[in-house]
Amino acid sequence: MPSYESRHMLRVLDSPQALAKSFIAYCKRHHVTTRGWCRIGYVRRSPPLNAKAHPDNCLLRGLIANKDIAKDENVVMMPVTACLHPGAAFRCEPFWKLLAPEVQSALSDVACAYNSRIGDRSLIRHNQLLLALYMTYLVLLRNCNAAQLSATPGGDAIEYINFMPRNEGNFEQFAAHLAGWLDAPEICRSAQASLASHFQLTQAEVRPVIIYALCMIYSRMVPVDHRACLQFALESTPLARAWDDVEATAAPAALPPPSSAENGGGGCGGSVQSEGVSTSLVRDPISFLCPVIDMCNHSDRENVAVMVPHRDKPSMTGPVICLRTLRPVAKGEELTMTYGAAPHELKLIWGMQDILQ
Repeated sequence: MPSYESRHMLRVLDSPQALAKSFIAYCKRHHVTTRGWCRIGYVRRSPPLNAKAHPDNCLLRGLIANKDIAKDENVVMMPVTACLHPGAAFRCEPFWKLLAPEVQSALSDVACAYNSRIGDRSLIRHNQLLLALYMTYLVLLRNCNAAQLSATPGGDAIEYINFMPRNEGNFEQFAAHLAGWLDAPEICRSAQASLASHFQLTQAEVRPVIIYALCMIYSRMVPVDHRACLQFALESTPLARAWDDVEATAAPAALPPPSSAENGGGGCGGSVQSEGVSTSLVRDPISFLCPVIDMCNHSDRENVAVMVPHRDKPSMTGPVICLRTLRPVAKGEELTMTYGAAPHELKLIWGMQDILQ
């Protein structure tokens, strides 16, 4: 990012112990459950080949098994309401109102539910930009008017954001790409100017926070494609009806082969069917930030995966997002995922410039 930009709005003056205590309190309030089966701790990774890295730079926070865990156990569980997602941004009225009408219009277009991009050659989705702007709003509010956080819808999410790392990972190259993608679109410039004006800051103070939020979204996101999760998360927002057309929005893997559809055959086993189409998954996943689950690091030797258990009856608290074991996990073993991507994809999509093994 340009050298004139200041990152001082990202500073958190609390001690690591105080930040951890606040994060634990957030998780308890929002019913994030681990049942004592895992803990957050530092794990040592090897640097990339031919890289000159200090050993301390290869320490990452991760999830570590507290005990032997059998296969198919839900190690971490949480309701959708514990997560950061675009629905939370829509519902934060003070944040939404400060955006210019043209920005509101662009971010509330139903195409945003289908991962429309802010530019033709940009990786940034409109719904990711919305979440990043909301996270930026909370960070700036903490710095400029902390007393107002308690009265802000979803304001306690700052305890989650504060716990996100400031110095882990190498996002320098990715941040430069993000800065370039944010330069051209009018909605990006307008939203940045609105935040700066609202908090009486310079845009050079606001921009690094937006870029940081996008780095956190890309490096820690869970791409949620579960229809019921998305419908619950985006309920009563401009995108609430985006997934009503089941067949048009179903994930390709969930669609039955043409012959099955013509013969009225079923799709994926165990999922709810509507005219031969599975209703459980959608074609375009939305980025969610899930506390604790987002601490799960990348590895080719994955032992856990994110899933949503099927419920016969709707719940007042909505669907539950789980981190489930794929095989037996030994006490002291790190919980890891492949994130379904090859290393070059991780570098591009998740912003991981250096893939630590």
